[in-house]
Amino acid sequence: MSKSVVLVTMAAALALAVAPPNAVWAADWEAELNDTALFEHDCEVAFLSQVAERELDGKHVIIAKVHCEDKRTFDAYRGDDFEAFQLSPCEDPKIRTC
Repeated sequence: MSKSVVLVTMAAALALAVAPPNAVWAADWEAELNDTALFEHDCEVAFLSQVAERELDGKHVIIAKVHCEDKRTFDAYRGDDFEAFQLSPCEDPKIRTC
């Protein structure tokens, strides 16, 4: 095995070792949240903000604000990996109910 192959292999292993454990969660839950917003509210997600991920009593809790392409906004909550996301619409962004 050449020296460059060994160095590349070691660098890849190190990158995986230092990746935050939540990195796997993010890929899964963000896709699920995007699907829920699209299916339940016809919301194409432009971006997420105010994202909070926490371990609470052994459960993976996620709270986020969903911003749609059409400027609507929803509060999203999931209290466990085995629950569906609950989305609550922000009625008037000028009043900032969310």
